[in-house]
Amino acid sequence: MPPSDAPARQSAVLDVKDLKVFFPTDDGLVRAVDGVTFSVNAGQTLAIVGESGSGKSVTALSVMRLVERAGARIAGGSIVLTRPDGSSSELTSLSEPEMARLRGREIAMVFQDPMSSLNPVFPVGDQIGEPLRIHRGHSRLEARLAAVELLALVGMSDPLRQVDAFAHQLSGGMRQRVMLAAALACDPMLLIADEPTTALDVTVQAQIIDLLRELQQARHMAMIFISHDLHLVRDVADRVAVMYASQVVEEGPVDAVLGRPAHPYTQALLSCIPRRGELRGRTQRMQPIPGSMPSAISAPAGCRFHARCAHARPVCLAAMPVLQTVAPAWSTRCVRWQELTP
Repeated sequence: MPPSDAPARQSAVLDVKDLKVFFPTDDGLVRAVDGVTFSVNAGQTLAIVGESGSGKSVTALSVMRLVERAGARIAGGSIVLTRPDGSSSELTSLSEPEMARLRGREIAMVFQDPMSSLNPVFPVGDQIGEPLRIHRGHSRLEARLAAVELLALVGMSDPLRQVDAFAHQLSGGMRQRVMLAAALACDPMLLIADEPTTALDVTVQAQIIDLLRELQQARHMAMIFISHDLHLVRDVADRVAVMYASQVVEEGPVDAVLGRPAHPYTQALLSCIPRRGELRGRTQRMQPIPGSMPSAISAPAGCRFHARCAHARPVCLAAMPVLQTVAPAWSTRCVRWQELTP
């Protein structure tokens, strides 16, 4: 998918600014998301990438306001959802009943593990139809007929039979299609896909990605795609936000960020991907990132990546870098990016 030429904040369906999400623990305050800013336009896909523990999924759950169920609190920032008619909602200020009216109707989410998300004691058709009964007032029969149509839409074979199946009777790919059908039931403005293909084999993974892309383009949805697979991100996303230690360290058009990364962490992530060498077709040796991510309780001074960065200098420890403009709609959190960008 080619990167969008539109400015990052033009016609934004979702606008997140300086989001902070903290978890209180016996050891101290975990700053799981610390000053994250991004936006997603209608018809656009933003990928959020980074190592496990970088804050990707917590960011997504914060948009859904589900993170509070795990004991976290949104400590600062704003999350604004804007509708096609120009009206908007500040999600951080909504009550739980108000958020419940938005979830599944205007914002929907496809989770990483459908087996733990689907209820094992109800047929999948009931679960697909539930958003329609809640938000659209469908009768049980109307919701069932719509569920059959949605299963057909997401490429499920024999939807009339599968609508009565239970989750354990379906394969991983079929369960993920069920999750996608339920998410699309009310035609949401924003779809969040949290590593939706991680547990699938390569062939099924490609089918789900193609399906996501087709449905997103057909419905002109905004989409947030969370992944650790940069190959998938190249195929799916218009823009990419790279997260490290609870912060966005680089954000911009996917071809620019992954083709000419301006932050050493983005460069290091790309170095971890096996590539075909130019000599005799041999695979080049991967270059793992040394060390581990810093604690989210006691973050180091200065750039949070400096302890693992081969290019770190004293200036990197002096103060927390702010996001700097590399090009229009492209920013990086590195004080030395002009020297280091290839």
